[in-house]
Amino acid sequence: MSNNNPPKILCVGISTMDTIATLDNYPNADEKVRSKTLQHFGGGNAANTAVAMARLGRSDVHLLTAIGNDANGDSILKELKEEKVGMEYVERYEGNSPWSYIMVVGDTRTIIHQPATRDLSIDFVKHHLPLKDFHAVHFDCRHPEAAVYLSKQCVDFNIPYSVDVERPRDGLQELMKNASVIICNSDYCSKALDQPLSNDEEKNIERFKQMISIQAPNASLAIMTRGSSGSYLLNLSNDNDDEHLEAEFSEPKVEKRCSTLWCDILRQDSEITDTTGAGDAFEGAFLSTVWNIKKSGLDWNNKTLSHALRIATRVASLKIARTGARSGLPRQDDTFIMEEFKSIENP
Repeated sequence: MSNNNPPKILCVGISTMDTIATLDNYPNADEKVRSKTLQHFGGGNAANTAVAMARLGRSDVHLLTAIGNDANGDSILKELKEEKVGMEYVERYEGNSPWSYIMVVGDTRTIIHQPATRDLSIDFVKHHLPLKDFHAVHFDCRHPEAAVYLSKQCVDFNIPYSVDVERPRDGLQELMKNASVIICNSDYCSKALDQPLSNDEEKNIERFKQMISIQAPNASLAIMTRGSSGSYLLNLSNDNDDEHLEAEFSEPKVEKRCSTLWCDILRQDSEITDTTGAGDAFEGAFLSTVWNIKKSGLDWNNKTLSHALRIATRVASLKIARTGARSGLPRQDDTFIMEEFKSIENP
């Protein structure tokens, strides 16, 4: 898994400016409150995922997005370039960049989002993006018309792609049906099946499998994230892989495995400062690892995917200990992450 020639990955979606205020309590109607801190950070699902990938140094990651020609747009562009995210496929338009105001109280957050003046245009994609150069693509389901167009191009060029399934959005079903990797949260799965999560883990896994079989029939990997309760992973690329790892893991704990389609239930024990961007951090670390595994000629099996999940959980747990979507993201010289990559390289 040498990073001398890493996979070239394209993240497609939103890039924002985030203003984050930490408060003692959420304000009531007509109430004036003081913030304890007020900070400005770059944000946006696809952009955060791209930064998580870039910091691990295992991907040549680029961002396809649209931002305004305002001062926020200039700041967004500058920060991402400093993070070594490729920004040559950014459409600048006349108008305002997307912006989010985030109130953080304890381990909860409330987001007020001001959308962009307009979406990424298909015309820009057609004339500026050499899609054939990429090994994989990731969509956060923003810019739906351009995203659906690109997903069809991915199928034509046999380029695998992943989808961040956060909530029902325009174009989501079209994106999911040919995706190779699906990462969704538990709320989406419950709404899709009109069934709340059960206390029975096996039942939850069966429901998750049912949802994936209906909405993402071509997926090889599917993850359902569950916040502090961890995540499930289904390896659909090899239904007969019944291998189980016996090693004990202290960070994070491996609590349970399912033998029909393999899954891990992972839990992280970290101080929670701000959960903004935790899912994006998890996705960036997981996707960077699994596409690196593929490019290195290795298989997606219980062993390699277990390492990918542990890296993703580590990255997400470090992120939530710091304010903002990116300030807590680790770099590749993190000891735990280096050891995990070495374990994949030297089984």
